[in-house]
Amino acid sequence: MIFSLFVSCPKGLEYLLLEELEALGLQKTKASPQGVYGDGDLALVYKLCLWSRIANRIQVILFTGRAHNQQALYQLGRDYPWQTAFSSDKSLAIECHGTSPEIRNTMFGAQVIKDSIVDYFRERDGTRPIIDRDEPLIRLHAYLKNDLCTVSLDCTGYSLHQRGYRLEAGIAPLKENVAAALLMRAGWPAMVAEGAGFYDPFCGAGTLVIEAAMMAAQMAPGLLRQDQAIQHTVYHQPSLWEQIRTDARNAATPLSTTLYGSDENAHSIHQAGANASRAGVASFVNFSALELNQCRPQDKKGLILCNPPYGERMGEENELVLIYNQLGQLAHAHYQDWQLFVLTQNPVLAKAIGLRSNKQYTIYNGALECKLYGFVLDETNKLKDHETTVLSSGAEMFRNRLRKNVSHLQKWATREQVSCFRVYDADLPEYAYAIDVYNDYAVLQEYKAPSTIPAHKVASRSIDVYQVVPEVLGIPRKQVVMKERKQQKGRDQYQKIDKKQQTMTVTEGRAKFIVNLYDYLDTGLFLDHRLLRRRFASLPNNTRFLNCFSYTSTASVHAALAGASTTNVDMSNTYLTWAQDNFRLNHLDLSKHQFIQADVLTWLKTTRDRFDVIFLDPPSFSNSKRMNETLDIQRDHESLIKAAAQLLYPLGKLYFSTNLRHFKLSPRIVDEYSVKEITSETIDLDFKRNARIHHCFLISNE
Repeated sequence: MIFSLFVSCPKGLEYLLLEELEALGLQKTKASPQGVYGDGDLALVYKLCLWSRIANRIQVILFTGRAHNQQALYQLGRDYPWQTAFSSDKSLAIECHGTSPEIRNTMFGAQVIKDSIVDYFRERDGTRPIIDRDEPLIRLHAYLKNDLCTVSLDCTGYSLHQRGYRLEAGIAPLKENVAAALLMRAGWPAMVAEGAGFYDPFCGAGTLVIEAAMMAAQMAPGLLRQDQAIQHTVYHQPSLWEQIRTDARNAATPLSTTLYGSDENAHSIHQAGANASRAGVASFVNFSALELNQCRPQDKKGLILCNPPYGERMGEENELVLIYNQLGQLAHAHYQDWQLFVLTQNPVLAKAIGLRSNKQYTIYNGALECKLYGFVLDETNKLKDHETTVLSSGAEMFRNRLRKNVSHLQKWATREQVSCFRVYDADLPEYAYAIDVYNDYAVLQEYKAPSTIPAHKVASRSIDVYQVVPEVLGIPRKQVVMKERKQQKGRDQYQKIDKKQQTMTVTEGRAKFIVNLYDYLDTGLFLDHRLLRRRFASLPNNTRFLNCFSYTSTASVHAALAGASTTNVDMSNTYLTWAQDNFRLNHLDLSKHQFIQADVLTWLKTTRDRFDVIFLDPPSFSNSKRMNETLDIQRDHESLIKAAAQLLYPLGKLYFSTNLRHFKLSPRIVDEYSVKEITSETIDLDFKRNARIHHCFLISNE
């Protein structure tokens, strides 16, 4: 018996699937955007179920007919001899795709076809199939377009990308059939015959390495599962099925080479090993936890194929430029005579590799349109890096300005005993970055570019910055931390953006602080407040010091080192814990200081304590769920200042600071209190270019 078949596949892979299916024996083939049509006998159907590496589903087309309305669709299903496909004792599920002018709901279309099948069997046998939407033995697909309906039977009952080995997936898993398609596009089957090696430096849970091993060892991917739905159909011939399976098992050949995968995430490596064992390729592969710069080839030639992260979080694209650039450097330096193929959604990141691509294929990873870029690694493909590339005129200007700033500020920082400071703040409008030095690390914060600037120009400048900064500062590229700085609301800047939990200690005069360069937009230390903090370092002994919206309490550390007793109020327990760690770092006795988790607005109205000095540094806006009401500093600063001023001793001083760029102090505050604007006195040398980095006022009851 010859079946009419439809084999579906991921978007964009229909012609690659066509090549595969024709090689397996499919006849009278025709490609469509959804997959491939063709003819074959039962043996071929079994073979496709076992051997297709790219297919999603293999379907036997049962019938096609006109279904211009509900009655016609019902009659179409009622007229088909269903007992020729399956018996009434089998559980059943129906999926309907598409619509027609009269049938606009897929669930309704599936219901009509289900009713026709149930009524057919009830009239014929006096029994009816059980409907099981979750784990049916028989799964049917109905496709409606205009007034034409095609109904087919799913030969496996599940998508063939589900090989059965990947019970554990990584953070961003690549479907197995998409991984196989990448290998085919990269030419891996031909390379295997030449004894080539294989390496994935971003292996995650190991999908690419495992698929490469199965392909190299001629292991049929469908052998890992034995629950194909075709076994429950009338067509099934057990002896033929077992013969096809036996032939598939016998086709597998041991590998004489080892395929390698690595990832910096040790948990992913554990997952990869478990998946490889289930796939039966554990003896052919080697997984190790390595950072990218530690990778080295184990073979003279081969294929590097990888699916690095694309970048979806705020500023992540810019952080990943460094990773892609490192990949290009690694491949060029150590993998000559290999081929490199990289899948990415982001052309900016592909450019950051720094090598000339000779091949590009469009590949859809789920709904994401990606490109697979191919690179030949030989002496003719020069690496476009700062060591070998002449910088653009704009990049040269940026480098010269940064060098000038660094030369001037490093001497000042040494003299002032400051280990973290700003060396560049959008000095050149084309390179709109804030660059801060923290010991031997650099934090780059890119100001969000206007939408009028083309993306490719933004990307090109990002690469320029990554080339120049490590060179000028004399630090390794891996010690450059990239973030995107855009207008923040309230405490958005405090929200977590990563989970590295990697901290360091920096110094500011006598004080030491813990900073985290990765996990938050801000690091735990507002550099622009340095001079104001150092004012508190000279407070008289036994001063009672209140720090409202205290964050990590760096100002309080200076005050405490001078002998003040401090009270620190913040809504975040995370930052209060961080603050206490700062106190311990400076060997300060926590019993002499208070750390209060509270809504500052409410606490100011209820406390009975009094203070000599109050530091009030609120966010510009906050609507935290923990607050009883929202805070808009332009609107609310008057009531906030008054509430704080009531807690001052008669000769006490209130320091009020805000980063709201266009802040205007209320005239009523000026009339009621003694007010002196000290903004210029609190902006240190490294922030002189930005006179509006903050506004600061000294307020007293005098």
